[in-house]
Amino acid sequence: MAYQFINLKQEGRILTVSLNRPPTNPLSSAFGRELFEAFSEAAQMDEVTVVIVTSAQEKAFIAGADIKEMAAMSQEESEAFSKLLQDANNLLSGMKKVVIAAINGHALGGGCELAMACDYRFMAAGKALIGLPEAGLGIVPGAGGTQRLPRLVGLAKAKDILLWGKVMGAEEALAIGLIDRIFEAETFMDEVLKFAGKLASGAGKALGYIKVAVNEGIELPLEEALAVERKYGLENLLTHDAKEGLTAFGEKRKPVFLSK
Repeated sequence: MAYQFINLKQEGRILTVSLNRPPTNPLSSAFGRELFEAFSEAAQMDEVTVVIVTSAQEKAFIAGADIKEMAAMSQEESEAFSKLLQDANNLLSGMKKVVIAAINGHALGGGCELAMACDYRFMAAGKALIGLPEAGLGIVPGAGGTQRLPRLVGLAKAKDILLWGKVMGAEEALAIGLIDRIFEAETFMDEVLKFAGKLASGAGKALGYIKVAVNEGIELPLEEALAVERKYGLENLLTHDAKEGLTAFGEKRKPVFLSK
């Protein structure tokens, strides 16, 4: 499918989703619909096991929402816009693939919310900021920020960030657990692709099942969560990679995973 603001590039088992709405990838309704469609397409690509979301813009991952469009929205339109962005982000957290946010510029508001829906958040060293500044505009984060941030950094720290509309640099974000790694700007995408390549060379189906087992079980009582683990563990045993991994171990050789 052709997109106006998004480019999809597949290399082996890695799919790079590059966001390109100049100058700072502001989130509009049209852009939100494309995000939903592109993430839906990515979720259906069986041969892909790792998805990288990054920006084609030099200084911004996503610097926030399209404020002019938001200001003109009715209450009904605002609700639909919030639901659209939440649904798009839920596709990232729900797909049976490892999703990496390669944050090569400012990730503010909706950009931070999209990144938090990913499994890994890598940030380029430099002056880029990440955070949720909505309170300073008199609005509430609407694409998952109030719910995902406490799950990542803890309740007290999340409230402090949200209530003050705080944004921060990469080092502080790393220290509180909002991002996972910092790479030098000059080699940023090379390092992200190297990391993705190592993941993609493994048992992709197992990685996907592990991810959804964690995400679905984390909010459940332990016994129910253990049932989720059993469910996905048994489903995974039917895959080629599970059989190959167990066979290779018994034969004392390196497994050849096909992500099937």
